Amino acid sequence: MKLIGAMAVGATALALTACGATDVEAADFNVAGQTVSVGGKVDANYDTGTELYAMEFVPKAGVNAWGVDFGVETTFDMLQLNDGDVFQGLDYTAGYTIGNTGLRAYGEISSDADFEFGDATVGVSFSF
Repeated sequence: MKLIGAMAVGATALALTACGATDVEAADFNVAGQTVSVGGKVDANYDTGTELYAMEFVPKAGVNAWGVDFGVETTFDMLQLNDGDVFQGLDYTAGYTIGNTGLRAYGEISSDADFEFGDATVGVSFSF
């Protein structure tokens, strides 16, 4: 029985690798002199500790205007599409890169499916 399970995991991993090997890029549109990016990602994985499969689709859109990048995204659980709770809300972000210092000021807030907002997060990150 363990051999069949290992073969199933191996076949699934091979199929997911083949799916992930295709090259997909976000689409950029020029709107009123600003660049709007629309894209997304699909994350498919298997957790060996809990023995659960997961597949999420994360569409996102963003615009960089006046030096500030604005973004919005959501997550769909592709394995639970028929359960009814597909839309879980939106995640909003805004950030500003401070010169060539490696510093970026940002703010984040999320809403639930009824567009009720939770706690806001503000901070500064340093990249090197």
